[in-house]
Amino acid sequence: MSKKNKEAMAEATQSKNVGYRLFAVLLIAICALAIVVIPYHAIYNAAAANVSSNTLLTIIQDLFKGDSSVLGAIPSFAVSGTVGTVYTLSTYLFVAGIVVAAILALVAIFNGKKAPMLVRTAIFYLTCGAVLYTLSFTLALETYTANGMFGATYEDGSILSKLPVMVDLCSLALALGGAVLYFLFAVAKVGKIAWLHLLQAILTAAFVVLLANPIAKSDALVNENAESFAKIAMLVGVIALYVNTMIAIGRMTRKGGMIADLVRFIIVLLINLLVVFKANSAIYGILAAAVVVLQIIIVIVQIVKSNKQKVEEAQQEATEAAISGFHTEEYAEAYPYEGGPVSGVLMAEEVNPSFLPHEPHVTTAGYDFYNCKSFDPFIATLDTAERNEFTELFILKFKGTMPELPDYEVGGDNKEFFRKLFIYLGQYRDRMSQTLLMKMYQYSMKI
Repeated sequence: MSKKNKEAMAEATQSKNVGYRLFAVLLIAICALAIVVIPYHAIYNAAAANVSSNTLLTIIQDLFKGDSSVLGAIPSFAVSGTVGTVYTLSTYLFVAGIVVAAILALVAIFNGKKAPMLVRTAIFYLTCGAVLYTLSFTLALETYTANGMFGATYEDGSILSKLPVMVDLCSLALALGGAVLYFLFAVAKVGKIAWLHLLQAILTAAFVVLLANPIAKSDALVNENAESFAKIAMLVGVIALYVNTMIAIGRMTRKGGMIADLVRFIIVLLINLLVVFKANSAIYGILAAAVVVLQIIIVIVQIVKSNKQKVEEAQQEATEAAISGFHTEEYAEAYPYEGGPVSGVLMAEEVNPSFLPHEPHVTTAGYDFYNCKSFDPFIATLDTAERNEFTELFILKFKGTMPELPDYEVGGDNKEFFRKLFIYLGQYRDRMSQTLLMKMYQYSMKI
């Protein structure tokens, strides 16, 4: 089979993306189970301490059966305060995330070429919906409990029925499973950099746990008479938790955006300090701030390494561009004739009696080049002017030091010298003549 046919077959196979399309079918099944089968704990009434376990479909039906609303029109459970509004809206967003994920997965089945992107996006929305619901449920429950409204327990008759409700385990499992899947697809797309983003996502989760504690223990989100600025601070803190978490998950499939990450972490750090100031919870605030500072340090190191790599790549491109401008000619090695006299052929001494072996003596700026211990094959290719120029520039360094280049050793192994020279060519090409540069390039190609 020809190379062209093999490439065509590889492209056709890639456009089909059978594995992604099969996974999309599985993802649709997961979305269906997440709505009509999997039970979640829901806060039905803060005052009545009613935390029941139902499927998401039943929870939405119960929302529309109630007579309460948020934002003037959206059906809601009888949950009080701003935290109740946040919890209700997160429930709707959970459903929306699952529905959008199912639609994208369905499109991926029939669009093989874009299946990888569609599947990744579907997993992202499914994961974000589950994360939102998990955070909102725990935050609302802890806020009500901390303010003495009720101490909720599981009421489904399970073995956990006598333990306090801390988190909805089903939505948490869905969130963690989705995050793991999204990470695996991120590794397939961007490679090793996804591991660094996973570390940042884990640190973000730690920050959420730490900052959610002072927010939940504050009464600003349930007390109607709470200070307006405290309400705003707590609400901004909640939004920061959600948005920062969503971005941390989505960043796994992106290579760039490090400056944006740095700005985000600084903003999150300032919001953390604002929340701690209004909630009077110094211990958790200091720990949360330490996590964000660690994230800032990591991203700064990443930025420095990336900039250094860009400089090296730019220098390499400049070197390749300079080299590509040279016209190299084929050459043949000349071997001296070591046999005896040939009949009818005069020797050089017979043609020109003055052509006798002698030891040349060239002195450059006080440096006796030929008074060295060994023969240098490169310098031997230079004429007098080029030899003087090379000696002044790279051996005596009359035109300045060159810290990027190793010292040139006359008669020694100078492969590293020539390699580094062409890496940093942009810094030195203006110091030497074109003929010397050309001979250096030709020689470097031979070694």
